[in-house]
Order: sequence, then structure tokens, then C-alpha cells
Amino acid sequence: MRSHTLSLLLLTGMLLTTAASTAPLPDFEARYRLEQHDLKFGTATIALHTDEQGHYLYEFHSRPVRWLSWFADNELRESSRGEINASGIRPLQYHYERSGGNQRIARLSFDWQTLRVKNDVAGSHWEMDIPPGTHDKLATQLGMMLALGEGKDDVTFPVADGGTLKEYRYRVTGRESLDVPAGTFRTVKVTKMRKDIDQETIIWFAPALHYLPVRIWRRDSDDEEYLSDLEHFSRSLWGKIN
Repeated sequence: MRSHTLSLLLLTGMLLTTAASTAPLPDFEARYRLEQHDLKFGTATIALHTDEQGHYLYEFHSRPVRWLSWFADNELRESSRGEINASGIRPLQYHYERSGGNQRIARLSFDWQTLRVKNDVAGSHWEMDIPPGTHDKLATQLGMMLALGEGKDDVTFPVADGGTLKEYRYRVTGRESLDVPAGTFRTVKVTKMRKDIDQETIIWFAPALHYLPVRIWRRDSDDEEYLSDLEHFSRSLWGKIN
């Protein structure tokens, strides 16, 4: 009887280990340095937490550096909750909150039975139809990490954004070795394809870190440029080699 019980425990442990090892992405945390004109103006953190049922919570938080907070107290928090598995990302709830002088709050709730999303943005409420595979803005980051891990080099996501359905398209445009505060990494360079040429976004993903972004460069319509460089990441991300 004891040996039978021991065998069941060992089998259960093997199954749990196998399930954990085949999870699309490991739980992780990462911190970024935010720069403009070579001057650090803030930090940003991202964190992914999942459970055994495949539910995820992905969070983003940015804030100004201490000395700058005297002049700009804006903080941004975003979160995406949903399901993540080998088939990809399916968000259930998205929350956006910008505090400080330019406050804004937005909440999205996804109903996959009816293929509709409920929007609650700045006190206004409405619903809209969505196709299968729709992401929220934050979930596209996880979607790109998964897509690159599958070897895809041209990816388009339907995205519920600002009360409308948009297309976010990303294309691999190169491979580079990159130095950032967290280290030196071989990266896949991805450009966000835009119809408006006044804005530009380039992201460098590291295959060795489950395709975590290690640098994000953005140029806005006013020609201002912003840079996010990886400063710290969880050890759980090591081990992905491509």
C-alpha cells in the first residue's frame, strides 16, 4: 500500500513538472530604465504571474524618478488578465490607469461567448464586436514573445484599443547584438508597422530570455524620442535558446 501511494506521488510530481516545463512562458519580473535625450526620467516594471489552470496576470507600472516627481507626478498602471496556453493569449479583463495631472481610467471586459467587449473609458460605457484572437494593448507584448518563440516573423493582432478595433502589425527587420544595463544579448529586431509615418516603434527581443524585450525605442509625431532599456530580470527567464 505504501509503495502504491509512493508511486502515485512520484507520478503526480512528474506530471506537475512536465506541465510547468511546457508552460508557454515562465513567471517573471523585469525592470527598465526610461530615457529621453540621454537623461533618465523614470523606471518601468513588468510582471507575469500564471496559475496551474492557465490563467495569467500581466502588469505594467511606470513612474518618474524621484527628483523629477517634483515636476511630473504622472504614473501609469496597466494590467491584463486572461488565459494563456499553447494556442496563445485570450484576455478577459484589461485595466488602464494614469494618475497625476492628466488622469485617465479605462476598463475592458471580454466576453468570448458572444464575441463582444465592454468598454468603460473616462465614464463612458459601450460595447463592440470583436473577432477571435483579439488582444488588449498590453497583452500584445506577451503575444509577440510567444509568436517569436514559434518562429513567426510577421505578426498581426486585432486589438481592442480606445473603443475601436485596430490592427497591430509587427515585422522582424533584423538581428543584432545589443548592450543594455542588464547585459549583452543577441536580439531579434522587430518594427511596429504603421500607416502613419509620423510615429515609429522598434523593439529588440532576446531569444535567450524567452524573447523578453530588452530595448524599446519610440519616436512620436512631435519627433521626440524615448528609450527603454532592460536593467534587471528574473532568473526564471534564463534557459531559452534559439
